Amino acid sequence: MIIAIVNQHGTPERTVVARNLAVLRARSGRRVCLMTTAAGTDSDWCNDRSSAGVRPWIDTRHVGSRAVETRLAALRPLFNDILIDAGARDTDGCRCVLAASRLVVVPVRGGALDLDLQYRLLARLNGARVLNPGLRVLFVAVSGPAGPDANERAAVLAHVSRVQNATLASTILHAPADFNYGLGRCVSDAAACDPDAAAEMQALYDEVYAALPTMAHSMEAQMGAGHALWR
Repeated sequence: MIIAIVNQHGTPERTVVARNLAVLRARSGRRVCLMTTAAGTDSDWCNDRSSAGVRPWIDTRHVGSRAVETRLAALRPLFNDILIDAGARDTDGCRCVLAASRLVVVPVRGGALDLDLQYRLLARLNGARVLNPGLRVLFVAVSGPAGPDANERAAVLAHVSRVQNATLASTILHAPADFNYGLGRCVSDAAACDPDAAAEMQALYDEVYAALPTMAHSMEAQMGAGHALWR
C-alpha cells in the first residue's frame, strides 16, 4: 500500500506526519519503507534511530525525482507499506508518486497559506485523480497550541472543497513540529513525555488506515461532515 504525504510549502509538518505514520505502521507488525523524493534528513534520522536502539527500526530510501517509478516497482514486493514524503514542489517525482498512491495526506496550516502555492497543489491533486481515479485525499489541519480560530477553519475547509474526493480529518494536530524528542525519535516514541501529542498522532493514524478500505461518500456528504466537526 502506498501513501503519499505532501503540502504546499516547506513546513516541517509533512516530515513529522510521514515519520510518525511510518513508526506506528511498523509497530503494528507491517514491513514499512519511508521514502522521500526530495533531499532531506530521513536517512540521518533512521541512522540516529538505529544507533540509539529505538524500535521499531524504519527502512528509509531517498529516490531522485526521475527514478521514482522504477524504484517503486522494485520496492513494492519487499514491503507491506510504502509511505512517501513527496515534498512540496511540483516535480515529475511528486506527480509519479500521486499517480501510484492509494491515499495522499496533506497537512495544512490554515493561517499560513501561500495561496499561489496552495492553488498549484490543489491543481496537482486534481490532475493526479485523472490518472488515478481511486486516489483519496485527506487534509489534516495543523494548528498552534490554542487550536484553529474561525479564519483558519474557513481557510482549510475552502481548500478541501476544491479537491475532488477530498475529506478533512477529524484529528487536529497541535504544533506537532515544535518539540525535539531526541535523535531518531518522534512523538509516537515519546508517549510518556507528551501523551496528548502522541494521542493525536495515533488518532490520525487510525483515521488514515480506517479510511482506506472504503470509498468516500459524495462530496456534499463529506463537506457536511467536515463543517459539523469544525463548528
